[in-house]
Amino acid sequence: MQKQNILQRIKEHRGRFSKQHAKIAAYLMDNYEKAAFMSATQLAREVGVSQPTVIRFSQFLGFSQYSAFIERIQALLKERLTSTERLRLSLGKNSKKNKSEFDIIVREICTLDLLAKSFPSQPFENLVEQICRSHKVFIVGTRGSAALAQYFFYFLGKVKRNVFAVTSGETVVYDRLLSFSEKDLLIAIAFPRYPKETLDIVRFCRKREGAICGITDRIDSPLVELSDISITIPVTFSTIFDSYCSALCLFNMIVTRVGKANREESETLAKEFEELAKSVGIFI
Repeated sequence: MQKQNILQRIKEHRGRFSKQHAKIAAYLMDNYEKAAFMSATQLAREVGVSQPTVIRFSQFLGFSQYSAFIERIQALLKERLTSTERLRLSLGKNSKKNKSEFDIIVREICTLDLLAKSFPSQPFENLVEQICRSHKVFIVGTRGSAALAQYFFYFLGKVKRNVFAVTSGETVVYDRLLSFSEKDLLIAIAFPRYPKETLDIVRFCRKREGAICGITDRIDSPLVELSDISITIPVTFSTIFDSYCSALCLFNMIVTRVGKANREESETLAKEFEELAKSVGIFI
């Protein structure tokens, strides 16, 4: 059920809903993009039913908690909305000035709290070990994840040699990846709407016997089935674009652990950088 489109799930249950549940179902079929940002109380008020009825509706569909139900609606929204539709939805909200902007901060805090409670400890440990024993590490992220890949590449390069960033799907990128071998690691970062160019790069490297790690948002992400190590983390879904504080925290944790495990090389790299910074005057 987890992989199933939530609207398909609702359609399958038609004819089995109570009168009140049928009202909720009808509203969701036509307005799921609005419901994705509603609490149970807000949805109940919008539909004209009680808040417990909304909770029971989500449970009837197989969700133990309303939060899990809303996450499935948000997942559908991530997959279906184009950038233009996201913008229109965001700007079309009738809310008090600055309220929606502060809501993003609140949602980010909730996301980080969820990350702390459901942190993927074993995949994290596996990735740290794989980074330490790999000869080269390629970090891939395109489109919305390009900046994330660049950020991760920069700081991982402070504690390990031979780290490279791949932030586009241009054909020249494949020239560099020809050297990818069984001694190497590719870390791919992809969140909805999962760029095809990232997945194509992963498929290319999958054939070359090196290790693949995917960092993504859920277990039914197309990146998971292509990866040897999968790390799924929650991201904050906002209408214009998503927010990735959870990813930045994860990168910080990985770099810190690799630095500790790879202490000698980390200290050598730090000394080399300080000598460089002093000789060319990098900082004021």
